[in-house]
This record gives sequence, structure tokens and C-alpha cells, in this order.
Amino acid sequence: MRNLKQSFLILGLGRFGSSVLKELAKLGYDVVGADKNEKVLQDEELQDAAAYLVEGDVTSTTFLEELNVTNYNAVVVSMGDDFESAILAVLALKDLGCETVYAKANDQKRGRGLKGAGATDVIFPEEETGRRVAYHIANPGILQYVQLSPYCSGMEMKVPEEFIGKSLAKLDFRRKYNALVVMITISGEKFPLVSPPPDYEFGTGDTLFVIGEEKDLEKLRRKF
Repeated sequence: MRNLKQSFLILGLGRFGSSVLKELAKLGYDVVGADKNEKVLQDEELQDAAAYLVEGDVTSTTFLEELNVTNYNAVVVSMGDDFESAILAVLALKDLGCETVYAKANDQKRGRGLKGAGATDVIFPEEETGRRVAYHIANPGILQYVQLSPYCSGMEMKVPEEFIGKSLAKLDFRRKYNALVVMITISGEKFPLVSPPPDYEFGTGDTLFVIGEEKDLEKLRRKF
């Protein structure tokens, strides 16, 4: 079962970092933000969304130690405009034992540098919205989240372990989750299975694309 008390740390609260912090908070997680700019921390929306905000040098090992960075499920380094600081922050986090570090990069070249420094994954803001990034960070099993309309969203997710070997009919998926599996990507198969039949049995490595109301997808997401 998913731990509902996950917490996240955002280092760098520019436009992108602030967006990710707010979206994670909307999803119900505890989020802490840190930035060296005191002015940024005065933003009322940020103050309302965050568990708390801290002023300090996010490249400083001493400062990061004081934040107990290893206690968070993931840390986001959002300083794409200051590449040197981003590299230093990633290196410091990995030295302190952080397992999951996401880093923002403005281009592929800098992205490779951040990966080389130890970032778990690199985020390119021009390709990702704060909302999608928040879902990805909070849910590594959710590969993609798309709002299709004000009342309907789509979610691509890895098959949950408890689904393997069971069919859609046996799971009573549509009634139980009030959502519809519209496509399954099967490991090793060239083409996806569109509109899968009720007797299809899930296998290891399957990827599901599910559509439904946002509140129902949220329940499904939280379950796994």
C-alpha cells in the first residue's frame, strides 16, 4: 500500500520550483521549500502550500544536513538557470546519501551533466508542466498524467503487482475504480492492445493507460 505521508524537498523556488511545490501540496503531500532569496519566501501562496520554507545556500552541505535531506522521499533541485549551483547541490545531496534526486535542466547538454553528477532523473521545464512533474515525482509508477478535459484525465501507469495474473473482469476494474483501461502496452510486443477485452490477464511489465474523472484516478493512484 502507498505511504500517504510522503514528503518532498524543493531546492530553488523560482517559477518552476514553486509550481512543483504547489502541485505536490495539492496532492496532499508535505513539501518543504528552500531558497537563498528571502524575497521569494515571502510569497503568500508558497507559504500556504508549504509545510515550511527555509532561507539558505542550497549548495552548502552544512545547510542540507540541517534540513535532514535523507528524510524526504525525493529532493527536487530547481536551479536550471544556475547550472554550477545545480551541479553542486546534486553532488552534495548524493554525498549525504539521498537516493532520489530530480534536477531541472534548461537543455540536454546540462541534463547530461546533472545525470553525471548523480541525479536520478532530469526534468526539462519546456517539455513538462509543474503538475505533470509533481505526479511523476510523487508516483514513480505513474509514467504520464494528462488532463483531457475539465472533468476527465488520463493516466499511464505501470501494472500494480497485485493485478498480475488477473483479468479486467476478475478485478471488476471498471466498477471498482470507476475508470476505464483504454490501452495496454505489453512488454515485448510491438503494438499496444487498444480496448483490451475483459478476459485479458495482466502480465509483468505491462503498462496501462486509464481514463476517468480526476477524483477517481486520484483514488487509484493513492491505492498503488
